[in-house]
Amino acid sequence: MRRLATLTIIFLILAMALPTSNAKPAEPTNTGAVFGGQHALIDNLTTDSSPIDQLPAIAEDFTATWCDNCLQAEAVLDDLESEGLVQKYEFHRSPDHEDPLGDDFASAYLTQRYQVSVPPMVAFNGTIKKAGTLPDSDSLESDYRAMIATPLGMGDGVSSFAWTPKANCNCDIPDGHGIINWNLDLDMSLYPDMTLNVNAWFVEDTAQFSDGGNGAGSYHDIVRNITDLGGELSGTATVEIPSAYDGNDLEVHLVYVMSIVETPQETPSDESSIPGFGMLITLCAIFCAAVILRRD
Repeated sequence: MRRLATLTIIFLILAMALPTSNAKPAEPTNTGAVFGGQHALIDNLTTDSSPIDQLPAIAEDFTATWCDNCLQAEAVLDDLESEGLVQKYEFHRSPDHEDPLGDDFASAYLTQRYQVSVPPMVAFNGTIKKAGTLPDSDSLESDYRAMIATPLGMGDGVSSFAWTPKANCNCDIPDGHGIINWNLDLDMSLYPDMTLNVNAWFVEDTAQFSDGGNGAGSYHDIVRNITDLGGELSGTATVEIPSAYDGNDLEVHLVYVMSIVETPQETPSDESSIPGFGMLITLCAIFCAAVILRRD
């Protein structure tokens, strides 16, 4: 009887020490806002000025062509995009020998920013994320709608965007380049703990990959490249246009990325910060069991 009780205790301790594989509920990212999304076809002369709070939510979708669960997330995001609620961006895992659609730099941006290594994961406006596709509510769509409704908190800011392709430029720029102009009317003094990065995201509207393990065949809104334009609220830059995977449907998107300034922190004293804590629990459980059984 004593041995049975001992083994039961060991089992419970080990169960507490082992990590779980359940999908995580939606949680704040604690990284800063991502907003903007004004865009143009690469060959089209375009200008746009919009209040930030009237732009669709930015949906950053970490995915892969072999990921079955990712199709569930993307189907919901596509529906929300058709309603004008989100601007979807697919970040395909890269490098990945089963997925040729990703970009190493773009994939690294997303995985490092949101501390994720395996798809699916969706972040809205950079402020809230959800890993996996197991709903927290009655459906994944309800989850995403609730996440979109989380206030961005950017006040009365206005973003202006212009894109000039080479064909419409009376200037000397190389082939395969274009000119992007931006102006962000935003009081950055309201965000003293934030830094701003202005990006040009080059997005392929549709790519065909029949060998994808999830059988989708067509993949949409794929981030093919990220170009860092710096941290100024306004500016002009000549940028190189990357190659599309196939076709001629590249777009250039103006995206603002806010990041929390990291400050030095004291080493946490709680036990969860101790490397190998789970292993320590396991070894203690084995030692205690051995002592009890020996006495028995």
